[in-house]
Amino acid sequence: MAERLIDQCSPELVRQISESPIASLNARLSYLLKSRLRRRAPPGERGVHSAAPLLVGVFNVWCREGRRASVRSVLRELGGADLRALREERELDPEVVSMLHEFDARA
Repeated sequence: MAERLIDQCSPELVRQISESPIASLNARLSYLLKSRLRRRAPPGERGVHSAAPLLVGVFNVWCREGRRASVRSVLRELGGADLRALREERELDPEVVSMLHEFDARA
């Protein structure tokens, strides 16, 4: 799931994530980000879509695992369009939906 999510991000966003302290916490994530940057298709070949549908599954698993701080950390990084798209996802865990209210001013 993480690979599909990363594939939907722009190369610049992937680069920023790979340089962030969060990526250094997990060796697999760091490796995945770096390998995706190397194999990235040239700009213009693919459009960048909303990551919201891919995040639903990740957020739901994180809530079941008790990783609410991780969910909030990712939500803080999302733009208004992605937050609005997440609100429209029907399968999103109710706990994540309640967290979205903390970010209402940005959407």
